Amino acid sequence: MTRHAPIEVSPPCRIVTLAVTEPPQGCRHVSRGAKMTQFSYSDSSMPLLQRGVVRTIEVLTGQPELARLYRDYQRNGAPREDFWSGAVRRLGLIVEADLDKLARELPAAGPVVVVANHPYGVLDGIVIGWLVRRVREDFRILTHAVLYKAPEVRPWLLPVDFSGTPEAQRTNLASRRSAHELLEKGGVVVVFPAGAVSTSPDRMGRTPAVDSPWQPFIAQLIQRHQAPVLPVYFGGQNSRLFQIASHVSQTLRLSLLFKEVHDRMGTPIEVNIGDLLEAAELEGLPSRQAVVDRLRVLTYGLGGVDGTPAKPKQPKGKISIKTILKRRRKSIERKPIEVAPPGR
Repeated sequence: MTRHAPIEVSPPCRIVTLAVTEPPQGCRHVSRGAKMTQFSYSDSSMPLLQRGVVRTIEVLTGQPELARLYRDYQRNGAPREDFWSGAVRRLGLIVEADLDKLARELPAAGPVVVVANHPYGVLDGIVIGWLVRRVREDFRILTHAVLYKAPEVRPWLLPVDFSGTPEAQRTNLASRRSAHELLEKGGVVVVFPAGAVSTSPDRMGRTPAVDSPWQPFIAQLIQRHQAPVLPVYFGGQNSRLFQIASHVSQTLRLSLLFKEVHDRMGTPIEVNIGDLLEAAELEGLPSRQAVVDRLRVLTYGLGGVDGTPAKPKQPKGKISIKTILKRRRKSIERKPIEVAPPGR
């Protein structure tokens, strides 16, 4: 991989980072004898054929290069370099963010919930971890369990497992409990409320990708712990191929996630930091869903995008039982009553 210059600075308040400065004290280093981690979006809960398809496409579209970079980090990482800095440096990510505003808006102490859209996947977690780590060390990110396979990053993660197995349910419940406990202790919880990578609503990927509806769990975190919220917006999206594949097959979608990371190496990642929002400013909204919908609008607004959640579409050809009974009742009411002639 091409070596980049240490740091380039663009116009004031916009920091373009090509490599990481000297890592902080106390960071861990994995020795040469460490066990190598195997990254894949396939898992044991998938049928054998589906697992094979996912792994084959991953191998053909960039996963081996990412695995090589990770092995290099394990063997040759700087002794005081943390995972986030090592990942940003090795992937050559050009993180465009207002670091001065980040330092102003993210409190140095006390509970905080950071919310962000999720356009890329693993890259979103890596970049936001690198950013938050510049201000706070007591943070955890609720993220896909695939990143949890790296032992170096586990202290900062709360894994979310989408496999649907009983073990996955236990993992997810434990992560939720840990999020509450961390906020209770005055820490930072980072959440991608959509829980999935942004997708274009258009089957041919011609319209901008957006998050699926945000989940109300973050409202519970905010309200229970009276935690302020910092919205963060990532500009950009995955390739059109990924958008089209997402409408064709979940298997293809998963298979291409590492390709999207690979293709983003050495490219700019635009990050917009919002204003800190106190929990009291969200009081008065009618429901937890209304709270997260408001946060979604504020987050997308940082990028000049309308973040209003799309109204759910009524499935064509499907009618609820309630509607059927209502129509049946009206039909009976309209039907004339036949009366037999007298004497019969």
